[in-house]
Amino acid sequence: MKIRTRRLVAALLAAMLVVPAAATATAGPANVHLNGVRTALTTDPATTGVLVRNGVLPLPVGPATVAPRFGSEGLSLRYGFPITGGRVNSSTLAGHINHSGGLRFLNVANGHTLTLTAFRIRISDHPGLTAEVNRDPSVRMRILNLDLGHARIAMHPPMVRVSNVKATLTRTAASALNDALGVSFFSKGITLGTAQVKAHIG
Repeated sequence: MKIRTRRLVAALLAAMLVVPAAATATAGPANVHLNGVRTALTTDPATTGVLVRNGVLPLPVGPATVAPRFGSEGLSLRYGFPITGGRVNSSTLAGHINHSGGLRFLNVANGHTLTLTAFRIRISDHPGLTAEVNRDPSVRMRILNLDLGHARIAMHPPMVRVSNVKATLTRTAASALNDALGVSFFSKGITLGTAQVKAHIG
């Protein structure tokens, strides 16, 4: 992990730990537990344009939500994925954040789909996001790499917000999308968008 990334994660953990003693009494000294609120993903306008032009629609799977945004660079989509729980270890910096809902990619030309749900953010030397494939709990793959190099952290206990996290597509996810949808334009490193995590410490 880059030094900057490690410092950012450490700052996030420090922010999480500055809460009333009652809130952390059940968590134990090593872990910080999360029980809400949501992670937002705002798609990159250029990537959104490619998807629209090729007839691929990333539809929300409930209880995830989506809202369009129109800016100077074009259309983007802002998705919201509720946080269902999570835990971060204050000693090792490792941890995870679980979500409900997901995305269903639909190719309107041929009706082919790929559904990705039960998102899980993993904080490690290589932060990323994994998902269940086509609602099969036994099939989980890493779909996004998360770049914390320019992340911003704001702490208002018991709330913590981490914003400006760049999300790029993994090679595995790109291959799965191309195969499932019958297309060829997905590739490793495409900027899917920017993520923001708003978490409640409980």
